[in-house]
Amino acid sequence: MPGQSELMEQPGDTIRSLGTYARRWRPTVRLHLLILSLTTLLPLWMLAGYTAWHAAEQQRATFANDTRDAARNLAFVLEREMVGLRGALTALGSSPALRANDFATFHAQALALQSVDGSRIRLTDVTGRVLLDTSLPYGAAPPDAVPPASPGADLPLPDAFSGTLAPERPGSPHQVALTLEVPRSAGQNPLFLSIGTDPLRLWLGSLRRAALQPGWIALIVDAEGRIVAREPYEASAIGRQLPVGSVARQALASGQFFGWSRGRSPDGVELTTAWHRVGASPWLVVVGLPATETDSLLARALLPVLLLGSVLLVLFTLGLTLWVDRRVAAPLARMGRLATAYGQGAPLPGLRRSGLHEIDMVAEALIDAAASREVLEAERLELTARLRMVLESTTDGVLVLDPQWRLLYANGRARLQLGGEGDAVGRILPEAYPGWAQGVFAHTWRRAMDERRPQRITAFHAAMGRWISADAYPSAEGLTVFFRDVSAERAAETVLRESEALLKAVLDNVPVGMVVAEAPSGRMILANRRTGEILRMPHPLSDSIESYARDWEWYHPDGRRVQGAEMPLAQVLARGMPAAAEFQARRGDGELGWVRISASPVRDAQGKVTGAVAAITDIDIERRAAEQVRESEQRFRTLAETIPQIVWSAQPNGEVDYVNPRLRDFTGLSGPDAQKMLPQIVHPDDQLRVERAWRRAMRAGTAFSAELRLKRADEGWRWCVARALPVHGPEQGGEQGPIRRWIGTVTDVTDMVETREALARQVSAHAASREAAVRAAAALAASESRFRRFAEASPDVMWMTDSSGSVLEFVSPAFERIWGVPQEAILANPRLWLDAVHPADQDRVRMAWNDSRYGGTFDAEYRIHRPDGGQRWIRDVGFPILDAQGGLSRRGGLARDITSAKAAEARQVLLLGELNHRVKNTLATVHSLALQTARTAGDESEALRRFLADFQARLMALSRGHDLLTARTWRGATLNDAAQAALSPWRPLPAEGSEGQEAARLRLSGPPVWLAPKQALGLALAMHELATNAAKHGALSRPEGSIRVAWREEEDGMVELLWQEEGGPPVQPPQRRGFGSRMLERGLPAELGPGSSVVMDYAESGFSATIRFRPVNGPGAEEERA
Repeated sequence: MPGQSELMEQPGDTIRSLGTYARRWRPTVRLHLLILSLTTLLPLWMLAGYTAWHAAEQQRATFANDTRDAARNLAFVLEREMVGLRGALTALGSSPALRANDFATFHAQALALQSVDGSRIRLTDVTGRVLLDTSLPYGAAPPDAVPPASPGADLPLPDAFSGTLAPERPGSPHQVALTLEVPRSAGQNPLFLSIGTDPLRLWLGSLRRAALQPGWIALIVDAEGRIVAREPYEASAIGRQLPVGSVARQALASGQFFGWSRGRSPDGVELTTAWHRVGASPWLVVVGLPATETDSLLARALLPVLLLGSVLLVLFTLGLTLWVDRRVAAPLARMGRLATAYGQGAPLPGLRRSGLHEIDMVAEALIDAAASREVLEAERLELTARLRMVLESTTDGVLVLDPQWRLLYANGRARLQLGGEGDAVGRILPEAYPGWAQGVFAHTWRRAMDERRPQRITAFHAAMGRWISADAYPSAEGLTVFFRDVSAERAAETVLRESEALLKAVLDNVPVGMVVAEAPSGRMILANRRTGEILRMPHPLSDSIESYARDWEWYHPDGRRVQGAEMPLAQVLARGMPAAAEFQARRGDGELGWVRISASPVRDAQGKVTGAVAAITDIDIERRAAEQVRESEQRFRTLAETIPQIVWSAQPNGEVDYVNPRLRDFTGLSGPDAQKMLPQIVHPDDQLRVERAWRRAMRAGTAFSAELRLKRADEGWRWCVARALPVHGPEQGGEQGPIRRWIGTVTDVTDMVETREALARQVSAHAASREAAVRAAAALAASESRFRRFAEASPDVMWMTDSSGSVLEFVSPAFERIWGVPQEAILANPRLWLDAVHPADQDRVRMAWNDSRYGGTFDAEYRIHRPDGGQRWIRDVGFPILDAQGGLSRRGGLARDITSAKAAEARQVLLLGELNHRVKNTLATVHSLALQTARTAGDESEALRRFLADFQARLMALSRGHDLLTARTWRGATLNDAAQAALSPWRPLPAEGSEGQEAARLRLSGPPVWLAPKQALGLALAMHELATNAAKHGALSRPEGSIRVAWREEEDGMVELLWQEEGGPPVQPPQRRGFGSRMLERGLPAELGPGSSVVMDYAESGFSATIRFRPVNGPGAEEERA
């Protein structure tokens, strides 16, 4: 700082440099111990006086250490508070609202920070104009001001300037201020963010928490010697400037970080003072104590020593000398070596504790200070490198000129573009770089300086021989010029205009719609003829992303209108990554049609997104065909789950003894007639195969399954699947019992077969479309220029090799998106293509590639592994490129990502598996019903008739449950509907005049409760069993009997259903458990879900059953309540 040496050399200055003080020769502790030992021979009083003086000096040193520690601790506390304030200011300066110039939002954020610590925040520009001030409402005209000239501006503050603001109005307190420079984007001047706060509120609390000893004084002084805070507090002292000769002013002038001295207070009181700077800021902490306290130490210590210590000191002189040498002198010597190493910046030796608190504290403080110094030094180096990187990393050339056109600064980019002799800084612009001070460029510079407004020019620079685009920004200090070479852009514009016509001709002949948009606005600049054909109207060219939703009326699959930002073109421009989607488009004739949009970014040589291209494919026919397939699949599922199958049973020898009415519906024949006419109703080509499969199943006792064609009553043939399972008797000797009966079904699968054939036709059509794509690719290969332009925007990978196929000459950017490998890597090493192929496909692909060397034709499907771990399916088609003479000159190809198509094929396989699963589950249910019914039929002569009647009744109950769920598309059913369906056989249409009586026999009541499909089927079967038992043995066996079925919802979410019989014969508990009892007690709770229970009461007055379960929430509940 200027003037420091003069201030330090003033007469009477008591400040000593710490470095000079450390190099002075001083007597060691051991020398003092030697003198102490020698004084044992001196008279007693001399020894006592020396001892008293020594004790006083030690106490004085203790006072000095305490004041230094107090000053240092206060400085550290204040530094932490300033760091916190600077961190809050830095966080506020990085606000996105400030970068976006949204000063209203930024004003609200600054008010939020102000409300926390009461600070005043102000934002100014480089000219000093106040942009906002938190002390004023946003928008109010602020007073004219300039950024405060910080007294600490010359200090090495890396991120802010600190200082003290003078009061704006007389009588107002001074303000502690921090000012942060906020950098902005290239071409914009920085802003200055200042925060000012009351130093009393900021620091007075810290001074009081320091708990100074009575009579001590603590001050905080700014760089101008002005008192900012004082403890004890004295209002008149705040803001007062200390005299030039005061200790604080001398400490500020010395530039030392801390120190110790004697001086006088403004009141004339002599003080012993220690000071310490607050970090790297211009503030100083001063702690002083009255000098009388240290001067009277000798007198206070001498009297007790003379009276009591003389004799004792003589006796313990020798022991004291040995003890002090070991416990004090040696640790002090180690501490001296530690301090020497710290001062030289060398590694500190290891610390060994001495047992003396003060020495250990000093040594630890030195070690901590060394560690902090290393951290600060690393931060300084890092910030210096970052500043240099920012100045030199901009892509524009930067020239800074003073008003006399003298060059003050030129960055590395400018020096590289302009050339010239070495470092031109300090020279006149015409001499340093000819051509910049003449012609249109000089006119632009003068205009910017005259009008005081930024100017832009793009012109041909004769001296450089290049087209240059330059921006000039004037300021009070001179002119700043940002310039860049735009020769390539000018040439590209010419080439672009020439190629646009050719590109449009190419795009108008591709089989898909093509739309090209520019970045970042999203303005559509081109759309081909096919786009209008797909939309059935002239294609609109939107002028921005915001107008996409207005110009293109497209809808999501769920019917929502597609917004502009959801369009694939907008997503590509926003993210720079390919995007694809399928929408319904409103065409010119008013109809909605399905289209697929695949968009990819267009990048320049530097990889920057300059636009996007979208391919629009008409997939309406494909989607409608898929919809028909899904409808057919739903029809199959509905038919399978509602048991529309033919159910039959047979004796162990294979003789059919029962067929349900579905056979009559299907063939028009009854069961006996159909058995006699099997050769006529089974297709002749299937009879022998099915008969052999049936005989093998009977011999092995395993499940039977066969696919055959059956003749319907209308003489048409239908494909069916016949399945059967054996019903075994009780186990005998631990082995499975003999077969007692066969239970089977016949399911009509004609629609599934037709769907399979339709899918085969669809696959053939898809293959034909791919062959057409190959032919289109071969046509594009005729023109290499058009091929390259089209390939850059194609979502498929286009590649080209030499005639041998060993040198890869071209690959489109889509390769990087699909393979995840950069274009440069595959062009440098073509083997990466084969290395990425799945190991299971490599041999097949390598063989196909080798075979294609003779004719140039290559066609393969294979999997690839991406570097990110993903896997994709690829369809790769290659074709020969012939020269004018018909010879093979190159080989080209088109690789398409068919992962979605492969997934669709997998879903079709899953659909067929799900259909088989449903049929097997239904057959398992029928098998379980038949097995349980057969076990309870007994061996009497009427067992078969009873079995058929019970089995048919239970099948019908299951069928009614399926019918109910089918009506709800298997989402579930209400409890009332399930009860109505299960009890319908016992609620016939009443005769005339008997409606009330029939309704009174079966009464249903309860709130709407929605059941899951499994719960609905379980409750339907359970109520069917209860009603059957009531008709045989209970209330429904007598005319006056009745049944009440009531349910209610409990507070815990459970539902309690009560089945109560009344008016029936006296009830007796059953002697054995039949099918119904086992189904209710064990099977039903499992169907109803966790927590369900069934309790049956065989009271003599009437049987009752209580069923508790937890229902599900479903649409049925809302429908019933509505």
